[in-house]
Amino acid sequence: MFIGQIVSCRPFLDKQDGASYNAGDMNKRKPLMNLPAPVAFALERLNAAGFEAYLVGGCVRDACLGRTPTDFDIATQATPEEMRRALRGERLLDTGLKHGTLTLLKEGLPIQITTYRQDGAYSDSRHPDAVAFTRSLREDVLRRDFAINALAWHPQTGLIDHVNGLSDLENRLIRAVGDPERRMAEDSLRILRALRFSAKLGFAIAPDTLNAMMAAGEGLQGVSAERVAEELNQTLLAPDVAAALRDYPRVLYLALPELSPMLHTPQRTRFHAFDLWEHTLRTMAETEADLALRWAALLHDSGKPAAATHDPDGTSHFKGHQAVSAALSQKILKRLKQPSALVEEVCILVKHHDDRIRPDNLKRWLNRLGPETGLKMLKLQYADARAHAPLIADEAHKILRLYEEAEALIQSGSCLFLRDLAIDGRDLMALGFKEGPAVGKTLRHLLDQVIEGHLKNDRAALLSAAQALLQGP
Repeated sequence: MFIGQIVSCRPFLDKQDGASYNAGDMNKRKPLMNLPAPVAFALERLNAAGFEAYLVGGCVRDACLGRTPTDFDIATQATPEEMRRALRGERLLDTGLKHGTLTLLKEGLPIQITTYRQDGAYSDSRHPDAVAFTRSLREDVLRRDFAINALAWHPQTGLIDHVNGLSDLENRLIRAVGDPERRMAEDSLRILRALRFSAKLGFAIAPDTLNAMMAAGEGLQGVSAERVAEELNQTLLAPDVAAALRDYPRVLYLALPELSPMLHTPQRTRFHAFDLWEHTLRTMAETEADLALRWAALLHDSGKPAAATHDPDGTSHFKGHQAVSAALSQKILKRLKQPSALVEEVCILVKHHDDRIRPDNLKRWLNRLGPETGLKMLKLQYADARAHAPLIADEAHKILRLYEEAEALIQSGSCLFLRDLAIDGRDLMALGFKEGPAVGKTLRHLLDQVIEGHLKNDRAALLSAAQALLQGP
């Protein structure tokens, strides 16, 4: 859509808090970003109608960091009715009218436009009890969650920073706006949002903000499972998730208390070089940003604390931990109301992550799991092996070769599934099989024979084998 033009944040840090960075300042540098035409249009129409309007939030933050914004939010003096008049003839959606928000849809791009506002008390730890519109950008900014998300920008007037957000960007810091205890009490989900931003940006969390997060942890119990799940999903998909969970594991445990026993759980075996939590984080770091894989990596050994036994010499054993981990995974994911398909896939990966997949049973495993889940299983096993002691390094190489072989089998059209058989149910019924369960049972038997190498996936050979089964001994 566009390429953001990046300006170093450092030149602006000498400005006074709350100072506006004027057009003269900006003209000496490259623009912060090149705006998509619909966004520029919205700003121009609001300005022409006599209203302040600024880009705010994540798009400004990301542009300052050299990232290409994808979502655009505008804050303005205009009330929703004034927005309608300024944008007459355009498609506007009432996406949050109570809180002063309309969404402009133009050229396929949604642009959220919100009136400057002040929030009242948050008795439900989610929504303000009352919202008062204001004409002041500063008052609007002071209600926002974190300083890095409280920057405002306009292509003519430049950057406005009322809360030292630019300094936090330079220092790679997540800091609540104003009183951190109040910010967390207003919306307890901000606890997990801070963790997500740490995982997404690789930023540290300011100590006073972290203390407020931990003190407000009980408030997460009142947040809907769906909102918690969405934050956790985004956190797990973030590039620096392992580092964030290494630094702030107890923030995660506020939402997933079942995982807290994993912290500092020893793994005294010749196969492990790290304690359980560090092993888990290293496994996660070795996986790609796939939601099922990241959840499986996080949960694959979650049952080890409950399954642990220790010899007199301290040697650890975790017999049956796979099943315990799978049961715990199901409990957690269902509580979060995750989609059933995701729950099923994660639980399969967790339950079987220690199963031995070999060249001689690879086809069977792919048939059992399906192509996508089968490949993910090998990816998980590879990541898991990489996070073990050096003794297991050779195993990781073997798994990598298996993965390459599995990809080749799938891409070559090798007969792995019923749909790949050279015959189908109609062919069996033409031979004389009665319609019903016997047809499916026979097809599955023939597929097994092909997978095991006892039959070729050849129409004539399969029909001959089916005829023999029909006639019986």
